[in-house]
Amino acid sequence: MTIVAKHDPRWRWELVLAGPDTLGNDLGFVGTWVGPRTGPDKRTHGQKEDYVLRRLLVAWRECGNLNWPVKVSAETTAAGEPDFLVTLPTGQTLGVEVTEAGEETYQKWLTHADSETQSGDQTVHHVPLNASTERSIQAIADAVRKKNAKYDTGHYRSPSECDLLIYDNTAWGGFRYKGEIIEAVRKHNDLRGRFRQVHVVFGSLAYLDVFGECRNCDLRNVYEIDYAGWVFDQVERLRRERPDGIDWANVAEELEDLGKSERRALASHLRVVLMHLLKWEFQPQRRSESWRHTIGNGRSEAAELLQENPSFGVGLDAVVRRQYSLARQQAARETDVSIDTFPEEPPYGLDQILDPDFLPGSD
Repeated sequence: MTIVAKHDPRWRWELVLAGPDTLGNDLGFVGTWVGPRTGPDKRTHGQKEDYVLRRLLVAWRECGNLNWPVKVSAETTAAGEPDFLVTLPTGQTLGVEVTEAGEETYQKWLTHADSETQSGDQTVHHVPLNASTERSIQAIADAVRKKNAKYDTGHYRSPSECDLLIYDNTAWGGFRYKGEIIEAVRKHNDLRGRFRQVHVVFGSLAYLDVFGECRNCDLRNVYEIDYAGWVFDQVERLRRERPDGIDWANVAEELEDLGKSERRALASHLRVVLMHLLKWEFQPQRRSESWRHTIGNGRSEAAELLQENPSFGVGLDAVVRRQYSLARQQAARETDVSIDTFPEEPPYGLDQILDPDFLPGSD
């Protein structure tokens, strides 16, 4: 992820998205999470905007709507400006204004309207299904009208083109009949003509350019949006030997990250063992069963990783030297003695580091 220096205080953040295959890494944690609706950690407006923008960017990538690299800037509080600016390789800048539909004033009603009870073999609806559908259509149309009214008074005109991005804000993703809702919204010709394109996001389902080409993009099982779903989908494709649907680039990255994670764990265990061996040898008056237990536990974990990953043995001496340097510094801090007290070079060989019976300076 490339974070651009924030020379302009109006930006919350700026990112450069290098290409379609690195979109997840380039976005980082932007838009991956929103806080709860209530409580001390209640979601912020910026979190909601980032969350829905991430889905738009991934949908654009899935549909081939972007040329790369792309710079994205998140607005702060400038009145009348779009929430985001997307700068394309040509230098053209596109605004993206985010708004919500299905505000909390009718979330409970919508849930009640679509709830069902079972009575024998019959399904009984509390209210006709089309009641909630009509109200959902109206909610989206009202969201567009509200922004159109601001557009007509001069808002969102810089840059010259701006998209409107609407998201389902109902508590449980209440817009249930999404295709029917979008088709009905498209018939509202009075909503056209201000924004370059209007997009609607329902959770992991995005409708791009609602009043134009209107492409439906399903983001379920997409790596940057639904990681768990993506993992299960990739595993299932591998088991069924369906290579045509394998996301090879991200599968390779995840496997590489898994290997790196295991190596980092091994290095961490070696560092802990080395630090406590130094403390054991050079502070004999403070030896304790806790230190002995920490050394033994670290050895067991390191030995298990080496047994499960024999290839980790290649270049392990260099790993030990690096971890010893860090352990030496940490031991000096924790013992409050001069770092010169400890040897500059590792005083213990790998066999001693992993030997469950070895403790330096012990009789």
